[in-house]
Amino acid sequence: MELESIDIRRIIEYRDFISALTSLDFSVHDGKGRLLAPSTSEDPAIRIFLSSETGKKEHENFIRSAIEKAVVRKGVSVFKGPVNQYHCFIPVQVGDISLVFVGNAFYVAAKDLEELESKGSSYGLSLQDLRSWAKGVALSELREISEEYETIYRLLNLSMGDMYEKRLNIERYRKTRIIVDLLSEIGEDMDEYKIYSLLVDAILFLFGGETVSVMTRNGDKFVPVLTKGRFKEKVEGVMLRDSHSVISDAIQRHKAVICTEAHELLRFAYPEDITVLHLFPIATKDETFGLLGVFNSPLPDDDVDNISRLCTLIGLMVKTFRSRKTYTKHISDMTALNLATIGAPAFKDPDRLYESIVEISSRLMNTERVSLMLPEEEQRELLIKGVKGINKWIAKNIRVRIGEGIAGRVYKEGQSLMVSDIERNLSTQKKPNYRTGSFVSIPLKIGDEAIGVLNLTDRVEGEVFSQEDMTFLQHFASYASIAIKGAQYCSKLEEMRTLSITDSLTGLFNRRYFDDRLFEELQRAIRYDSFFSLAIFDIDDFKLFNDTEGHLAGDEVLKTIAEIAREAVRSIDIIARFGGEEFAIIMPQTEKDEAFLVAERTRKNIKELMPRTWENFPRKEITVSIGVATFPLDGKDAKTLIRNADKALYRAKVSGKDRTVVWDAAPPAKGNTT
Repeated sequence: MELESIDIRRIIEYRDFISALTSLDFSVHDGKGRLLAPSTSEDPAIRIFLSSETGKKEHENFIRSAIEKAVVRKGVSVFKGPVNQYHCFIPVQVGDISLVFVGNAFYVAAKDLEELESKGSSYGLSLQDLRSWAKGVALSELREISEEYETIYRLLNLSMGDMYEKRLNIERYRKTRIIVDLLSEIGEDMDEYKIYSLLVDAILFLFGGETVSVMTRNGDKFVPVLTKGRFKEKVEGVMLRDSHSVISDAIQRHKAVICTEAHELLRFAYPEDITVLHLFPIATKDETFGLLGVFNSPLPDDDVDNISRLCTLIGLMVKTFRSRKTYTKHISDMTALNLATIGAPAFKDPDRLYESIVEISSRLMNTERVSLMLPEEEQRELLIKGVKGINKWIAKNIRVRIGEGIAGRVYKEGQSLMVSDIERNLSTQKKPNYRTGSFVSIPLKIGDEAIGVLNLTDRVEGEVFSQEDMTFLQHFASYASIAIKGAQYCSKLEEMRTLSITDSLTGLFNRRYFDDRLFEELQRAIRYDSFFSLAIFDIDDFKLFNDTEGHLAGDEVLKTIAEIAREAVRSIDIIARFGGEEFAIIMPQTEKDEAFLVAERTRKNIKELMPRTWENFPRKEITVSIGVATFPLDGKDAKTLIRNADKALYRAKVSGKDRTVVWDAAPPAKGNTT
C-alpha cells in the first residue's frame, strides 16, 4: 500500500474525535517522521524554542528519532524532549503503512522546568518569557498519562484497523460488482471477440493493467487478437509458442505465471521496455483457448487470484459459445419440433428445462419412458432431474453410482450405448413393467466433459432403436447439453449476484446493499413526502467477549444474533450487517414510536434468546445497544440520518448499555436515556 492511498481526512477525523474525548492533542506523522497533520495547538515553550534555528533543528531530530523507535517498539513510547518536556508516541498500523500519533508536551517534575530556564538561555531565548510561561504549567503524573495513552493506543489501532478493512472490503465489493455487471452484459448475441474485449476492458479498469493482450491458440502458437494499452504496438506482433517452458507451465498447471527475468522476456521477442509479464490461461480444466497477458503491472496476490478466476469463467463461456456454433446446423434441423422451449427462457428455471428436454426427446423418438440424470456436487452419484413414464416421487430417490450400472458407466466413459435387446445383448433380464428390451443411453457432453446422461426406452410402436436413432439423439443431446450448461451458468451468475449483496458470515445483507436500499428509501420518502426510521445497534462488550472466548466464538455470536434479529424485525424491514459487530435496520413507513417498539423487541429477543455457551466472558447475558433516528425529523439525507442514529447508539452506550435510545437533538436530561 502506498502512503498516497491513506485517507488523511479520515485520519484527521479520528484524531479530532480522540482529542474531543480526552482533551489531548496530537500531530500525525508517517513512520519516517514526515508530518502529515499538525496538532491544533502548540506548547508555548516549544514555540519559543523553535524560534531558535538551533532549537528547531534539535527538536525535529528528536521527533524523527523518537518516531523511528516507537515504530519498532510497537507500543506507547514516552520520550523526554530537548525542552525537558515529555511526549507520548502512539504507533498505528494501517495495512503495511506505519503512522505515529505524537501527543502534545507535558511536564512531570518542577526540576524539569527549572532546568528549562537555564537551558533556554543557551539558545538565546527570553528568560522572562520562559518564567512567565512556567508559572502556568501544571505538572502531570507520568503513570496516569501513560495509562490514558495506552487506552488511546488500543482505540486508535482498533478504529484504524477497522477503517483499513472496511476500505479493502469496499474495494473488493466494487470489483465484484463490476465483474458481475460485466458478465451480465454477455448475451446470446455476443461473439468470442466481444467477450475478450470485455475481459481486456475489465483488467485495464479494475486492476490497473498498463497493457493487456488476449492471445488465442493457432496451432502451436498463441497469437494476439486483441491488445490495448500503452505498449500496444510493441506487444501485439509477438507470438508465444506453447513449447516454451513458461507457457507450458501455465497451460499444464492451469495457473498464472509471472515472468520478470530480462533474458526470458527477450527470448519471447518483447522489447526492453517490457519488464514484467503476467500470463493467465483462458481455459477450462480440459482445454486452453488462449492466454491473457498483463504487461508492466505489479499485481498483488489477491488481484492475481481474482484475474485467474475471471479467466477461468471466460474460458467456460468461450467453450460454450464455440460448442453452440459447432452444433448450429444440428439445431436448425430440429426447429420443426418446437425446440425453442429448451432455449434461453428456461435458463432461469432448471426444472422446466429438464422437463422440456425429457418431453422433446420423448417425442423425437416416440418413447414412453425417458430419464435425465445429472451428477450431484460431489460427483459420486447420478440423480434423476427429469423423468417421463416413472413416478416422479419414486424417481427422486433413485441414485446411480458413477461408473456402476448402465447410466453410471455411460457417464464415466462418455460413450453412447444403444441396445436392441437387453436380455440378448447384456444378459440382463428385462423388467416386467417395461414394454421392450431396447434402449438408448446418451452422455450429455460439452466437448470432452460429461455433464449428464439421457436414457430412453419403450418406444410406443415396440420397435428397437437403430444406429440412425442414436446419431440423431446425439445431435439433440449436444444442444441439450449446451442448454443445461447455460442454465448452470445462469445459476452461478445469480449466486454471484446474491453473494455480492450478502454478508458471508451472518447471511444478512451487506453494507453495500444497505447503502443502496437506504438511498432508495430516502428517494421514496422525499418523492411521497413520507417518513421512515433507521436503527443501528451493536453488541455490548464484544471486544471483551472476543478476548476471553476467542474470535471463532465471536463469529458464532454474530451469526446467532443475526438469526434472532432477522426473526424479530418485520417482513418489510431491511436488516444488514453494518460492519464489525454493528447491524442496521431500515424500517419503511415507520415513525419514531413504532421504530422504538421494533428496536426494543429486537434488543429483548437477543438478550432473552441468546444461548449461554461461553465460559470465561464475565457477563451473565449478551446484550446490544440500539440507536434510532427517523427521516425527515432527524436528518434529511443519508449521512445525517446515519450520524444521528449512531449518536443515539453512543448515548445508549454511555448510559449503561443494553437499551434503546431514540435520537433527540436536545441533550438528554440526566438519568433520561430512552
